[in-house]
Amino acid sequence: MDTPLFQTLFYFSSKDINIIEIKRLGLSATATKSEIFHWILIDRDQSVQKLTFVSMGEENGFQTREFKEGKLRFNKEQGFYNTDTSHSLKCLSPNDLPDALASLLENYLT
Repeated sequence: MDTPLFQTLFYFSSKDINIIEIKRLGLSATATKSEIFHWILIDRDQSVQKLTFVSMGEENGFQTREFKEGKLRFNKEQGFYNTDTSHSLKCLSPNDLPDALASLLENYLT
C-alpha cells in the first residue's frame, strides 16, 4: 500500500467549490509550516488553487482563516468563504473526502 501524501484536516463543500486543509506527510523535519499545511480551493471545473494563508482567529463563535484570495469563517456545521462573491459551505468530516478530490490533491502534490 502506498504511503499517503497528506492528511485531510478540514473539508468544506458547496455546489460550486470545495475548500480543504491538508497536512503534507513525509516531509523533512526542517519543513516550514507553509510547506506542511495547505489550504486548497477546488472549483466545480476541478481546478486546484492553493490559498495564500495570512492569519487565523475567532469571531462571534466562528473560526476564521484569512487568505490573500478571501476569508473563510466556519464552525462545526457550516462555513462561509467570501471573495468578490460569498459561498455558503457545509462543514464535512475530513474522512468523507471523496476519492475524486483526493486524487486531484495527490496530483497537485506530485
